[in-house]
Amino acid sequence: MWTMLRAAVMAAAILTAIAAPAAAQDENEREYLTDLREINVFVDDLAADAEAAGLTRDGIEAAVEARLRERRVPVGRSQLAGDLYVRVATHRSTTGLYAYFARVSLQQLVTIEGNQERAFVDTWDLDSLGTVGEANLPQVQRVVLQIVDVFIDDYFSVNDPR
Repeated sequence: MWTMLRAAVMAAAILTAIAAPAAAQDENEREYLTDLREINVFVDDLAADAEAAGLTRDGIEAAVEARLRERRVPVGRSQLAGDLYVRVATHRSTTGLYAYFARVSLQQLVTIEGNQERAFVDTWDLDSLGTVGEANLPQVQRVVLQIVDVFIDDYFSVNDPR
């Protein structure tokens, strides 16, 4: 009985880990990507145990920038660009499984209509939640890239490829 329960939990964990994020965003979020000239990439620090297990901030940042360049999305460090933020939070359970939350969002400088103040706000975002075994933690980078691919598809739905 316990063997079957353990197998079912492991199967659910594996399926959750490889589940792709939701598809395209709503029309407004895609429209907010119109005429973005450049994308800045920022990746938040990861938990020390996640870094030690092979999921690294530098690795995620390099992979995201490479994917954007590969698909011909302009990448840079301009102050006028949109900021693509990648956040990955992890929690290691006592069983050795890692729960993760991966979020990719684009922030842009906007003017608040009421008081004309300027602020950075998320104009596009998508996230994914799942679990993986410790040995598979670096595969969370693949989940991040799946989300980035949705962003790129949305970006090119309103911008001409260069």
